[in-house]
Amino acid sequence: MSKKKIYPVQIAISYSSPCFLPYSMGCIAAYLKNDTEIMQEYEICDVTVMRETIPDIIKRFDNPYIVAFTNFVWNLEYNKALAKELKKLYPEVKIIFGGHSVPPDASFLEKYDFIDYLMHNEGEETFSLLLKALASGEDLNSVPNLSFRSGEEYVTTAEYHPADISSYPSPYTEGIFDHLLEEFPDIEFHATLETNRGCPYACAYCEWCFTRRIREFPIEKIKAEIEWIAKNKIRYCYCADANFGILERDVEIAEYVAKQSKIHGYPEVFKPCYAKESDDTVFEAGYILNSNHIDKGVTLAYQTLDPVALENIGRKNLTLEHFSDLYARYSEAGIPTYTELILGLPGETCESFCKGICSLLESGQSNSMTVYECQVYDNSRMGNPEYRQKHGIGISRIPSFGIHYNPDFSGVQEYMDVITETATMSKDEWVRAYMFSVVLQTFHHLGLTRYFAVYLNKEKNISYYEFYSRLFNYIYDECTGFIHRLFVDLYNRKADTNTADWTYLKEEFGSTGWYFEEGAFLEIASHIEEFPKDLKPFLEKFGIEDSLFDDLFNYQKSLVRLVGTTGVKLELRHNFYPYFKALEEGEYIELRSVKNTLSIKAHKVVDTWKDYAREFVWFGKRYSATLLVNPREHIEYIEE
Repeated sequence: MSKKKIYPVQIAISYSSPCFLPYSMGCIAAYLKNDTEIMQEYEICDVTVMRETIPDIIKRFDNPYIVAFTNFVWNLEYNKALAKELKKLYPEVKIIFGGHSVPPDASFLEKYDFIDYLMHNEGEETFSLLLKALASGEDLNSVPNLSFRSGEEYVTTAEYHPADISSYPSPYTEGIFDHLLEEFPDIEFHATLETNRGCPYACAYCEWCFTRRIREFPIEKIKAEIEWIAKNKIRYCYCADANFGILERDVEIAEYVAKQSKIHGYPEVFKPCYAKESDDTVFEAGYILNSNHIDKGVTLAYQTLDPVALENIGRKNLTLEHFSDLYARYSEAGIPTYTELILGLPGETCESFCKGICSLLESGQSNSMTVYECQVYDNSRMGNPEYRQKHGIGISRIPSFGIHYNPDFSGVQEYMDVITETATMSKDEWVRAYMFSVVLQTFHHLGLTRYFAVYLNKEKNISYYEFYSRLFNYIYDECTGFIHRLFVDLYNRKADTNTADWTYLKEEFGSTGWYFEEGAFLEIASHIEEFPKDLKPFLEKFGIEDSLFDDLFNYQKSLVRLVGTTGVKLELRHNFYPYFKALEEGEYIELRSVKNTLSIKAHKVVDTWKDYAREFVWFGKRYSATLLVNPREHIEYIEE
């Protein structure tokens, strides 16, 4: 008697390189293959991952008994389209939907008649119990985390979260992904590493973890997975822990990643999401990864600085004083930091959001910042309709767009639910707040006016909020040149939530999509001859003494890295380099009139804007690689 075929499916975001190995379904497949009872009854087929066209991918299925899909925001529509076609071709097949984009109730069964079962929460044990129940004919009510049809009714069984995950096998060392490396040798696969599950926080916008209790995987398993990743030459590894550095052993994990990277040359990048409460453990782990050049910065997450919004989302932030101390500590150690903010949180206003960004600059965060639109997920507290009604939340359903990947959806468009309006922020204000952040990031964090803004803040008492508000108004109301046209186009595109053309695409910069601030910076840098005539009139409005202004303008413009730049040698009349360096490290030295020579040798030189965009804007954004002073290894400063 032939075994019943189980097809696990985790469809990638697009059919292009790079592509993440299907970690979630890999974990379930490894768990099932280690159960002898299941393997006597079923055949666990290879995980299907590549986003082929529906007619092409259908050919990969041969008389399936079960096809199980893990669903995320980037593959839900594709999964539904594929499942519907499979049900037509194989009417008896059992379709299972699980993953983060499956709501916590049976509503998907009511909407989609081609789905037979829904799995909620973590899937390893639930999937195993379901297969055994189907094989034996047992009552499905005994299977936790499951929704199914029972006659005309819909049943959702008891919620269950495993307390001990230490025996779960690894998809890497069990060989689950070996077939993908063999079948697709030209695809650059990325890896996901999970050292624990759970998050002690309960932010309303997040549905990352299913439990607030942290459960650990054995350190031996983690090290074996890191070694597998290194030996298989996986360039990029994403650490899926919600709070890397929250456990003391995370330092040991960082050390082992660095060790394997030195031995094998891989992974080249290990990207964790650092713990919200940044402490000595986070600092030590971040220092190990960054000093070995396998991470590009440590997150100092804020999401919002508005006290009302913080209360509404159930979050507590570090004080700005503590943030300032942390920023200075990391800067002194040569570790880049970046801050994440979310636009659209309930309680936030346009003014509080813009001022909040600038208060982080006041606290020292000139290095890097990312602003995300607030998305609504079914399994988050914000996914509850009563929560959204209470806070006047308006959602725009927008087509997914490809940031830092080639958006090749193989004919099936994906969508995101984005908050574009709340009781305290209209849609027009939401657009203005977002574009304010784009202006600030383009000109400050990516470096085009950073030194002017810092100088005016420290020496003329002009707040960052005043400086960038005036720049925002100048770009849209006074400037008539290249920069004005560029930002008017971006503003109009952001305001259009139907088309949602929110990715900056230009062949000159490669096939990948860019955030607006990245695209704007690339355009200005590649048209640097427009910079003086567009920006100089604005900067002159601040009344800086002519000799200092000319010297500072030369310093500012010359330190912006360009294609083909091998270095720069500046003859200056003010000690700008040590002055700005001290401010980055939380110190202050007097800005003096002194003749000096600043010589910088570029640590890396590229010959095309495509390579520039990848190396310095994408990979180097966290440490401000768009400025020649970063990194600092090849700098010589001499005073006469």
